[in-house]
Amino acid sequence: MSQTVLITGASGGLGLEFARIFAANGYDLILTARSEDRLREIAAALSDRHSIHVDVIRADLSTENGADDLYAQVRALGRQVDQFVNNAGAGKAASTITIDPDELKGLLHLDVTSYAMLCRYIGADMAAAGHGRILNISSTTAFFPDPYFNIYGPSKAFVMSLTEAMAGELKGTGVSVTALCPGPVRTNWAVRAGKAYPAVAADPAKVARTGYKAMQAGRLYVIPGIGTAVGTFFLTLLPRKLRVAVGEKWQRSMIHKADTKGNKESSRQ
Repeated sequence: MSQTVLITGASGGLGLEFARIFAANGYDLILTARSEDRLREIAAALSDRHSIHVDVIRADLSTENGADDLYAQVRALGRQVDQFVNNAGAGKAASTITIDPDELKGLLHLDVTSYAMLCRYIGADMAAAGHGRILNISSTTAFFPDPYFNIYGPSKAFVMSLTEAMAGELKGTGVSVTALCPGPVRTNWAVRAGKAYPAVAADPAKVARTGYKAMQAGRLYVIPGIGTAVGTFFLTLLPRKLRVAVGEKWQRSMIHKADTKGNKESSRQ
């Protein structure tokens, strides 16, 4: 009997790559995102190619009750979720004191509350069933400061800590919890956030494959890429004050680069 994986934020980026990987490995899928039309295109393509069952749920996890609504729709399908990729997330290039308050609330719902509530609901079902795997998408920003990006870095530190806590709580239940902590990844995510890609941005397909393998192995966390893993390790050795200074300079340069590129593209139109 086929297992079922629930993937949030599955309409593009890492979520789409995970959908492709799980489909190729014979899993049935439950795909969620705000873009229902795009999800149905993806579902049709993956279902035809791999002869799997794919359900689509439109969900907006940036709303106060988004996670509750999604979970209710998953339960209504009557399907056991055997694996869960907790992927949906967003960021915004703005300081914590200048970002629009309503936008900040939406990011908090998406990047913090929904992550925790879905782990609560899906994790409990898995523990009751005696098996399951959860993959939480964190970031290397979980390990050092992320100035000018308001809640994103702190939210990924929360996701990493949540993963560690749940891994301890679920020991012996048959459920594993893994955090995937990539550095910059070449997706449209950064463009929407108003942040430039560094030259070392990773291929999303490779990042997803690394996360999939770590998830199946039941690892606690994984940082894709040897260079990224080593660089992150050495940054964590710096005094906290110095880490703040390095993070501030780096993020300011990436935002400036994005602004400069945007201005150049606008001038060509």
